[in-house]
Amino acid sequence: MIPDPDSFEIAQERQKMKPCYSCGKPMRTIKDQPYHYIESGLPVVLHGITQYQCTECGEMFAALPNVKKLHRAIGNDICRQKKSLLVAEEIKFLRKELRLKAKELAGILGVTDSTVSRWENGKKQIGEGQDRLLRSIYLSCMADSCHPDQTCSGHLNVFRNLPAKRKPLQESQEIELNPQDWILSQVV
Repeated sequence: MIPDPDSFEIAQERQKMKPCYSCGKPMRTIKDQPYHYIESGLPVVLHGITQYQCTECGEMFAALPNVKKLHRAIGNDICRQKKSLLVAEEIKFLRKELRLKAKELAGILGVTDSTVSRWENGKKQIGEGQDRLLRSIYLSCMADSCHPDQTCSGHLNVFRNLPAKRKPLQESQEIELNPQDWILSQVV
């Protein structure tokens, strides 16, 4: 019996296919189609991403290289390119990328926990000052930590160490420094 060339090609193709993570059946490779990265919680479309679809159950998966750098690129785009005020999903995304709890972000931005909650639920719009400060903090932290696994706890501690309720001083306080304070220190 002579083998059917079409069935030979199909068998070869099936050997290359990866099994579905859900049902174990073969998956087909999809290339050159945009991938809607809904996992970020934002409307992000990725191009040039290899995707896989199960031939049986239809489940889809994508091969995303270096998700941490991808998230930095998304955060960078939000902070630098978006000209309008941040929306709920963007605020939540930036907070999570900074590895902060909502309560911590509230303390850093000088607002209440419920204010951050309302921003992230879309019940209240972030103010101009807090929008600019959140973007600035995110960009500074990402610039300070060159490796995606690092966080900028030192940078954030400047804000964490400020008291929640501050009063203005009647007169300015004198700053006293010795040469070693600026020569030997890691002043940025």
